[in-house]
Amino acid sequence: MDYRLKHFLKKSGLISRLGYKIRENKTKKNILAFKDSKTQKNKILFASGRYNDSLCSVYEALKEKNPELEFVWVYRAGDEKYIDEYPEGIKPVLFESADYFRELATSSVWVFNVLIPQGTVKRKDQLYIQVWHGDKPFKKIGNEAAQDKKNYRKQSRGRKFSENELCDYFMTGSILFIDIWERSMGYSGKVIDTGLPRNDILLKDYSKKADFVRNELGISSDVKVLMYAPTFRDHIVDNSVIGTDIDLSEALDSLEKKYGCKWICLKRSHGGTKLSLDGTSDEERIVDVSRYRDMTNLLLVSDALITDYSSCAGDFAYTGKPVLLYQDDYDIYTSMDRSLIFDMNKTPFYAAHNMDELKSLIEKLDENEVKENDRQILELYQSSQTDHSASDAAEVILNHIASI
Repeated sequence: MDYRLKHFLKKSGLISRLGYKIRENKTKKNILAFKDSKTQKNKILFASGRYNDSLCSVYEALKEKNPELEFVWVYRAGDEKYIDEYPEGIKPVLFESADYFRELATSSVWVFNVLIPQGTVKRKDQLYIQVWHGDKPFKKIGNEAAQDKKNYRKQSRGRKFSENELCDYFMTGSILFIDIWERSMGYSGKVIDTGLPRNDILLKDYSKKADFVRNELGISSDVKVLMYAPTFRDHIVDNSVIGTDIDLSEALDSLEKKYGCKWICLKRSHGGTKLSLDGTSDEERIVDVSRYRDMTNLLLVSDALITDYSSCAGDFAYTGKPVLLYQDDYDIYTSMDRSLIFDMNKTPFYAAHNMDELKSLIEKLDENEVKENDRQILELYQSSQTDHSASDAAEVILNHIASI
């Protein structure tokens, strides 16, 4: 489809409402086609796409506790190339295919890290756990975002959020986010507030795993790592380019001057977007890891993070290392994309709006002050993260299976 037509369709409120209604009816019809099929108590369905995020942490905890379980993993069209990342024994199914609706209708447990499609029908003996893909947000989500007078509102007209109706448990490591989720999704169900499973590894001693990831990426032990990971833009058409004037080479120069050692940068774009970095062309020190499957593994091996409006900023605060925000498009973002959930000037985040400010922030970094800053960031989100949230989720799932 021509990108201009696709952009128009996304921004048309009428077409958006019609599209959501058609999909809702189709989803309900396709699931009910399997209403006579029995629920299979040992079958767990994960909906994430790639084998990553909190879902793989929950899968690994379940596999350790009960290796006899059957696992189904939902992927979207275009993600076939990632199927070989799945551990042996996982059954891949294409989203909205006949297999998908069959597995959804007959699995005893669903674990999602994205919104469940409207029109989904759940049985009384099925359990649905929502493990959202970021519990320390900057930007509004759900109904609060849809009510905003930005482009996002037009794209979301007619969308219904089914979490309150279908979800049995919502997982988070942020007490603040419980309130955000309840307001944004109309959720009033049960909460497991011991953390996002993906973040367990940031609180444990995972030095061996960190060594494995560094070796996997070809990073020697004497090199420090800067992670650059901006989020997406609602007003940008899929697969278009996000422009920024950040110069990662200059940032690396500043870090090397500050710490007296060699630094490299792992650059990661979000989803279907691409990055345009003005003034940055340093192939030796800047590595594109956009196709690497697991963001938390990258945070695990990083010594500093630069992002803009991504919840990974709050996640990285668990490491006690520098979290820097580069928001050169702040006015554009807050006027065309999403409103933020708080006033940036009233947060502890180190934020820069141009390269001079970024280099100044790097120059002033102090180890003790950085750790205190990270503590304040976690306090802002009222962190409740533990190092056993994946195990907690697994126990809830196993108890449900035992009760069927």
